[in-house]
Formats: sequence, structure tokens, C-alpha cells
Amino acid sequence: MTLMYRYDDVSYAPMCDEFGESRGSSRLEVELRSFEVLRRTQKGTWIDVHGRERFVLDGARKKYAHPTVELAQESFVARKRRQLGIYEARAARARQAIELVVRGRVSVRAA
Repeated sequence: MTLMYRYDDVSYAPMCDEFGESRGSSRLEVELRSFEVLRRTQKGTWIDVHGRERFVLDGARKKYAHPTVELAQESFVARKRRQLGIYEARAARARQAIELVVRGRVSVRAA
């Protein structure tokens, strides 16, 4: 059986006590997932993702799964770096908006 691989980060909620209150904090885990290759075509590979078929295009820059664990790891790191850049830009924009309000540089518009 041939496999393809993908790393994903998963957050797990904290445990609850008998009253339904959260105890502890959530935890983050990185999981290496493997997917069975169903068939190959000239353009890519069909894989089984939890009972559903998914096509992975060979020539794509971003792929859902990869033929080796090493390539899956590179893809995961690239995805997380991109995600980090997006959130850092959002945080910078939020800081800038707060600063505009604090300095009174607000545009007033009629509804």
C-alpha cells in the first residue's frame, strides 16, 4: 500500500469537571497523518481522506498531501510561517487602529 503524508496542528480543549467547568488549558499537538493512495493519473494522485476521495495535483505549488514525510514537513513549516505572517500583520493593524483612536484621529461619517 502506497501512502501520502500531511502534518496538521490540532488544538484539544481542556478537560471539564463534573460541573462542566474547564480545568486546565487547551493543548496543541502536531500530528503526522497518512493517506492511502487510491490511484494515480497522469496529472496527480487520488487519496482516501477519511472515506472521501481527494485529488492531489502533481504540479501544484501547494498540495494537500505529499509522497514523503520530509516534503510534508517542509509544507507544514511553510504553511505555519505564512499563517504567522498573516496574524502578525493583523496584530500590527489592530495596534495601529488603537493608536489612531487614542490620538483622536478618527473619521466621522453619517450613517
